[in-house]
Amino acid sequence: MSKIPKIFHSLEHDRPFKSCLTCDRQFERIDEPYIINKVFQGAECVFEFAICQTCREDTIESFSDESKTRLRKMAEENPILQKRGERFTESEDHEDWTSECAHCGTPASEIKNYTTECLGFGGYMVFDPYPILVCDSCIEKNQKLLSKATQDQWNKFILDNFEGPPADALKPDKVPVLV
Repeated sequence: MSKIPKIFHSLEHDRPFKSCLTCDRQFERIDEPYIINKVFQGAECVFEFAICQTCREDTIESFSDESKTRLRKMAEENPILQKRGERFTESEDHEDWTSECAHCGTPASEIKNYTTECLGFGGYMVFDPYPILVCDSCIEKNQKLLSKATQDQWNKFILDNFEGPPADALKPDKVPVLV
C-alpha cells in the first residue's frame, strides 16, 4: 500500500476524498475499502466520486442478474484484465498500473477519454487489481452489456447523487459502471 496519489484526490475539494458519496461515512473511520472513480475528457476531470465497499455492493446488487452475469463473464474472459496482477505485481506505482487500458491494452498515451479507479483503505491505495484505467471505447462496450433495467438503475444512481455538473457534463449512460 502507498499513500493515495494526487491524481486520485478530489479535484472539487483539492484534497483526498473524505467520505462516501451515498452514506457519507468517513473513510478514515470505517474498516472497509472504498473506490475512487474519476472520468477524464482529455486532461480534464469531468466527473469524480468515492464510494465505500458497502454502498458499492448495494449498488451492484441492484443491477439485474443478466447484467451482473454479463459483466462477470466479460471480466473472466478478458486475458488482458486477467494478467494485470502478474504483470504489475511488483509495482506500487499507480502510473505502471494505469499505463494502458485494463481491458484492451491500448497505451494510455494513445487514449483521449478514459476513466480511472483506485481502491482506497483509510488514506492508502491498495494494489491489484486496482488502480485501473479504462478507455472510452471499452466503457462503451461494457455499457452495451447492461440490461435496460440496469441502465435505468445506474442512471438513477447518477441523477440521485449529482446535480448540475458533473451530472450534466456526461450522459449517465456514458459514466462507467462499478464492476
